[in-house]
Amino acid sequence: MGRHEEALAELRLAESLDPLSLIISADLADALCIARRHDESIAQSRKTLELDPNFAIGLYQLGQALQRKGLVDQAIGEFETAITLAGSNAAFVANLSYAYASLGRASEARKFLAELVDREGQHSSAHANIALVHLGLGERDQAVAWLDKAYQARFNPSILMRPAFDALRADRRFQDLLRRIGLP
Repeated sequence: MGRHEEALAELRLAESLDPLSLIISADLADALCIARRHDESIAQSRKTLELDPNFAIGLYQLGQALQRKGLVDQAIGEFETAITLAGSNAAFVANLSYAYASLGRASEARKFLAELVDREGQHSSAHANIALVHLGLGERDQAVAWLDKAYQARFNPSILMRPAFDALRADRRFQDLLRRIGLP
């Protein structure tokens, strides 16, 4: 809902109560990234990875923050390692594909996009992940169409708060989708 400071306070409280929880630490890194506090997100992700350097979600969160900072080559490395450790997680693959697209490596991005489309019925957020890749490729109409499919499939709309979707925020179709969902 855009209430970043409240969310961060709650996650910091959770972390203080369970400082060894990998998922709480990674969730805090994610919330920092969504709040556009990318340096803090990178630091939090590294803190998570100090607890377990093979925690795929921690690597994924680090990759997202690095991508937002423009360190796309480093982000790709983190996403690839997360995929190696955890298998072909759709969110990890979508973010890797988005990173390739942002570097102009469209053929590599499309290879992963095809994989996501092949598996679209396997996960409720598949459509939103596919939309993310289309957005990275600069295909805004396709991205919006896939987000409409995600809405019909009753996806978790929190993905729309991610900075990667900032490119669509001014689009009236995206604003309409946020309105229908009840997001600011």
